[in-house]
Parts: sequence; structure tokens; C-alpha cells
Amino acid sequence: MPEGVAVVTGAGQGIGEACAKQLAAAGYKVSLFDINAQALSRTADAIRGAGGEAMTHVVDVSASPAVDAGIQATVVQWQSIDVIVNNAGIVVQKLMEHLTDGEWDKVVRTNLFGAFYMARAAIPYLRQSQQGGRIINISSLLSTVPRPLNGPYATSKAGMEGLTRALALELAGDHITVNAVAPGHIWTPLTEPMFTPAVQKEFERRIPLGFIGKAQAIADVVVFLASAQAAYITGQCIVTDGGYNINGNLPDVAFGENP
Repeated sequence: MPEGVAVVTGAGQGIGEACAKQLAAAGYKVSLFDINAQALSRTADAIRGAGGEAMTHVVDVSASPAVDAGIQATVVQWQSIDVIVNNAGIVVQKLMEHLTDGEWDKVVRTNLFGAFYMARAAIPYLRQSQQGGRIINISSLLSTVPRPLNGPYATSKAGMEGLTRALALELAGDHITVNAVAPGHIWTPLTEPMFTPAVQKEFERRIPLGFIGKAQAIADVVVFLASAQAAYITGQCIVTDGGYNINGNLPDVAFGENP
């Protein structure tokens, strides 16, 4: 098992919580970042209860001084950083024409600027990693298959995938890999209000595997990308959506072999 240090943002719930727990189960000491102190404590307690090591930092990733302070505190405590998981994200559901400057700014700063701030602060320590540094960005299926009312979110996640490729190229010589994971429709506290019975039914019809995913499915991909088995993968975005984005079927239409 690895004996490294992983930092996970948005670790208080949902995908970030699942990633933190799974990385801890894989042997990492986990530094947890979130703006919600109570949620952080719950995640940390669960990790410690399972025999892992965790520390918590109340951090708003849209503010670079807070990010820098959290990274420094992690290094002071554990002397190294090997893995960064940029998961923290927010959503404002409005038509683009109705968005205020502040709403647009907050979403893009949290989702995209936050990933950049985290990477910038951690790179000097990732270069020193004995196992090869890893940056793993949690993007979204909506970066390429957007829906109305999700403009700033989709835009920020598309930018995150560009950031992933740019960083991967710049850091390859340092044996730091940079990849993204694009979740499809996943049950989390953030998305659950959207999954009304009608919405759930339609998503399940569209998803070839037939069900909405759980956060653990994303955490499993993250742990793989953090591992030695993924050392030759960089600059990629792994879509994890049950096949949603490849499905060209039309509802309630049967296609014949020779139309």
C-alpha cells in the first residue's frame, strides 16, 4: 500500500468525501479541505474510525491565500504531498442572461480558479514526491454535454479540462501526471434535489447501464489514477457516466437493420 499524502478539496460530502475515504483505505494520509467545518469533521472521524489518518482545513478554494495556507499546513504536519484531488465545486442554476456578475464569478472562481490555485501551491511539493506526483481534477459530463441553466458550471468544467492538459504537458518532465475524471449523473447531496422521480426515470432510460451512479464509482477511478498502475496516463479525461455520453438512441423508437 502507498504511504503518501493526498489532499482532497470539497471533502465534506459527496464525491470528495468518497475520494478521501477511498484514498485513506488505500493507505494515504488525507488532508481534507472544505468550507464546511462540520462536514469535514464527519469525514475525518469516519477515516480515523476505519484506522486511517486525516487532518482538516476549513478552506474556500476560490481564495488563493486560504489555499496556500492549507497546503503549507499539510506540509508542516506531514512533510510531503503526493496527490491533489481538485473536487470542490458549486452550481448556480440560471439562464446565462439572468446571471449576475457575482454569481458567474463565484462559480468560475471556485470550480476553475480553485483547481489552478491548488495545483500552483502544490507543484513544488509534488515534484519531490517519491512515488511521482498526481493531480486529479474532477470535471463533469456537462463540460461536453451541457444542459440549460448550467452555463457557468459547464464552462468552468470545460476550462478545468483545458487546465488538465496544459498542466500535464508542463509537468511531464517532473514525472507528475495530471488527469481529470468527468462524472456523469451521480447521487450526491449536491445533485439529489434534481433527481425527482420523473428526472430519475428519464436518466435511467438514457444511461445504457440503466442506473444513476454513486460517488464510490468516481472515487475508484481517482484511486486508480493516483496509483502506480496509472503512471503512464497523463493529460486525459476519463468519462465515468454509465455510457450516457455515447448513447445516440431515440426514446421509444425502434430502428430496423435496413431503414
